[in-house]
Amino acid sequence: MQAAKEKTGKLIRTRAHRAFPTPRLSEDVISFSECRNNLAACLKRTAETHRLIFITQNGRPTSFIGNIEDWDEFVETQELMEDVRAAEAELDEGKGIPHTELMRQVEAEGKLMRRELGL
Repeated sequence: MQAAKEKTGKLIRTRAHRAFPTPRLSEDVISFSECRNNLAACLKRTAETHRLIFITQNGRPTSFIGNIEDWDEFVETQELMEDVRAAEAELDEGKGIPHTELMRQVEAEGKLMRRELGL
């Protein structure tokens, strides 16, 4: 995933970048045979370090192993970023509402809810 950019062009690090820390090639790339022979240790390592382990076959990277909680966080971040991109596109098309109007609507909803609850 590419990092989002502000209007200034400056990179913004998203949660997706934190879900999987930068791999350490000397530690995080292993052969299929090594992975097969040490699978339990590989799974433990991904849980502890939150880094992916890249698996090679015939010297070429083919797969990876990662912690499922990190994967869930990554997917959630991807979904949130899609929502942000869709919202930005709508704003660019003039479909948004000003902040003051949003706050007026929120306050009106709050008053209605308080009245319905007898507060």
